[in-house]
Amino acid sequence: MPDGCFASPFLDPLLRVDFFRIIARLRLDTRTQQIRMPLVLILPLVSLVIYLIPIVMLRRKTYARAQDYFISSERSPPGVILNSSVAYALKMATFGPFFVWGASGNFWPAIAYSAFFAFGVSLIYILRRPMLEFMENALNGDRSITVHDFIARRHGNDARVRLLACALTVFAVLVLVTGEALVLATFLKPVLSDDALWADVFVCAIVIFVALYTMLSGNSGVMRSAQSQLGFLYLGLFGTTALLLYLLVSAQPPMTPHSTFAFVFVAVCCAAVPLYRRSRYIDTGPIRNHDSEGHASGSESRGARLFRRFEKILNVCVSVCAAWVIVVAGMELYSEGLAAIARDSLVALQSSTGLPGIAFAALLLLPLFHPIVDMTNWQRLAAFAQASPDIAPSQRPAVFRGIVRIYAVEAALISLFMCMLGVIAAVAMATPGGVDAVQVFIRELATEPNELAAAALSLLLVVGFAIALSTMSSLFSASLCAIRYDVLPALCPELASAQGQPAEEAKRRAVMMGGGGYLVTTIAAFLLANAYLEISFTSSAFLGLLFALCCTQLSFVPLLLGPLMGRRSAAAATVSPGWALVILAVGAAVGLLGVALYASTGREAWVWAAVPACLASGLVLFMLARLWRGNTVPPA
Repeated sequence: MPDGCFASPFLDPLLRVDFFRIIARLRLDTRTQQIRMPLVLILPLVSLVIYLIPIVMLRRKTYARAQDYFISSERSPPGVILNSSVAYALKMATFGPFFVWGASGNFWPAIAYSAFFAFGVSLIYILRRPMLEFMENALNGDRSITVHDFIARRHGNDARVRLLACALTVFAVLVLVTGEALVLATFLKPVLSDDALWADVFVCAIVIFVALYTMLSGNSGVMRSAQSQLGFLYLGLFGTTALLLYLLVSAQPPMTPHSTFAFVFVAVCCAAVPLYRRSRYIDTGPIRNHDSEGHASGSESRGARLFRRFEKILNVCVSVCAAWVIVVAGMELYSEGLAAIARDSLVALQSSTGLPGIAFAALLLLPLFHPIVDMTNWQRLAAFAQASPDIAPSQRPAVFRGIVRIYAVEAALISLFMCMLGVIAAVAMATPGGVDAVQVFIRELATEPNELAAAALSLLLVVGFAIALSTMSSLFSASLCAIRYDVLPALCPELASAQGQPAEEAKRRAVMMGGGGYLVTTIAAFLLANAYLEISFTSSAFLGLLFALCCTQLSFVPLLLGPLMGRRSAAAATVSPGWALVILAVGAAVGLLGVALYASTGREAWVWAAVPACLASGLVLFMLARLWRGNTVPPA
């Protein structure tokens, strides 16, 4: 460095010229960043536009039956059911903690959650027969297909049991949608120059947009849109990872054991997913209008053909990004050597969990039992049962097994992929670990004067938009289905029992009014939580809070598993309506008690403890009810 470099720049003409060049460069970088930020949002907004297209192709003016709107207006192809289920399973509420755990080198919480979620989905396949029988009978009689109706019919067919179970589901959906909105706002704030007001306005607009779309399109449009968002999710996730790997390999920072393991995992995942998917991440089958019986009517429209062509192009783009990840990661791993890879991977997996034992137990129990009580999964089961006539009877078991297998494995793999993205981001961008790792990483990408960083930021926002849109629309659809089948008959029995097309339209309008009130409640909950909840929305504490509020649905588990596992006897594993109400109420109270204790003491262990406590209380009460004489009743 020349002498006098720390003196005033006005002492030397050359230094004065360099000083003004630096100032001009800083101004240019600032102006470039201001111009680049709107460009970063273009790709996420494109995914938002694509999300709207299915409503144009599938919406009907009238629906002859409730199931045409709340389940599917077409006989949904198995690929659409599968893809929409995988997209729904990948939530923003888990993306944040998984990313933070990865950035901190803490793999085991993410591994445990993902593995037990796969086991939980497999439980649906193991117990599929009574569930599918219930679905077929409900569809043939045009009655409720909900988990609440299944529980109520098996335990005395009491309307109070059905209504209380439905209320717990609607509350859990409200919590999950609010959580998705809070994490999405966390993603957007660094991009919008940390302007909290604009981020809140943007998120509120998206929530309104998703709710209106869901109410207009019905569940068939929701599933089609969710599967298209799965394609964007994979494009964004694989593309972001490829760009970060390229930046990392170019800078050549020292590799850590955790980054080596992350390289191995993303390379294997990007090889496995296109292989068993055969590069078809979106179902590109024909999209035709259907009559009231679900049969295809007329030829495929030109718009539908163009949309399918776009989906085929998107499939190719995803495969290209996956191949790019494999090539870049493979180059780095080749330079490391097989012995070093094995040694570093073992070292990375020997790290501690970083969470208390009660939190780890909650991360095992909730993903294990929540899939089978999840209302959205019951809608997907009903859609499969509705589409079964189009599948040869000999092929139905294999088709259903294929859906569940890929759903379980792929959701677990991609969840872990998000954790590995946190590792790669921490190394590539020197992102520090901690509860704010996501915000710091996005802020670094936004301020980096690098076109590759801008592209990575744009693709990362695509991931956030795709996850939020598919999850929130699926949750809204599930809540509308529950309101129609379980709340409306309890509050308006005359309207619910009316028959005919005008009556069906009146019922749907009543549900839409309820959905509007639900939307207002959701926005109010988001604004209040964002203003007064002093917690990082990408932290494990926030995930534990969501677990405690949503574990109220785990009170369904003994009431559901009993009849499913003891289906050979008419009164096997059933209890009286009074006991069923007690089990549901106590489970809900336990979850809320955990939240109250956390709010008063600030100890995170209370919210995690709510999950095992809710399950344990339900199982104990169920066994007491079974031992109590005269309290078992035959199912309806």
